[in-house]
Amino acid sequence: MATALCNLSKQYGFSGVKIKMNMLFIITIFIAMLSMSGCTKWERRGATEFEHNSEYAACKALGYERFAPDLVTNFEFDFKDQYVPCDDKKKCSPYRKIPSFRTVEKDRNKSARDSVIESCMYEKGWHEKTYYWPPFS
Repeated sequence: MATALCNLSKQYGFSGVKIKMNMLFIITIFIAMLSMSGCTKWERRGATEFEHNSEYAACKALGYERFAPDLVTNFEFDFKDQYVPCDDKKKCSPYRKIPSFRTVEKDRNKSARDSVIESCMYEKGWHEKTYYWPPFS
């Protein structure tokens, strides 16, 4: 690994300081993202897990009753860069655009259904509470 880094630094002119700064930047971004992560749960004082599950299931059934899934299939077309090694560096670009196709399914009623579920849970006295990663809670 160290030999590969030395070869890269000689070949492309990277210095050890630059590599260390890049790693420091990546670690800083990772820690910042980790500190913003958390999970949200429905809570109500004195409620049991059974009550939560049964009332959430009732609200979910109401949401699906009012807004059934409406799946739409979309075809997406895109160009992706693909690396192709070149023999002559002056006349060739190492990246070529390659077309790609993919199908994406989307439920058009998901946000409306989620709103019905959320309002139903609020109606029953539940509230959402976000728990963050332990060192920041």
